[in-house]
Amino acid sequence: MKKVLFAVYTSPAGSIWINETFRSIFGMYGQDLEPAALLLNEAVLAVHTNCKPELCGVLPLSITFRYIEKYGTKVYAVKEDLERFDIKEDEIDAHWNVKLISKNELPEFLHSFDNVIFF
Repeated sequence: MKKVLFAVYTSPAGSIWINETFRSIFGMYGQDLEPAALLLNEAVLAVHTNCKPELCGVLPLSITFRYIEKYGTKVYAVKEDLERFDIKEDEIDAHWNVKLISKNELPEFLHSFDNVIFF
């Protein structure tokens, strides 16, 4: 089974890319692919319990939660980016089931996938 990583780096407020990332991921489960998501730079703001992009007229992130759980989607976030935005582990919404990865692990992590797509 081929592994595909969707890396999103844009803010969840004012853009649709996080939702589009997960829409793409969920569409791949019917194929012979193993998708995962990586949140980096401003995209890590999405995991904060108080992140509500729907207040800016963007689709709510919560619509992805039941599918993340249903499919066991692997979601990763860059630890240093969380620290840069002062997001503590107890402020991460548990629905994301996020695994933290450090920047120095990124090269090896990215190379463990057959394809990497940036949003």
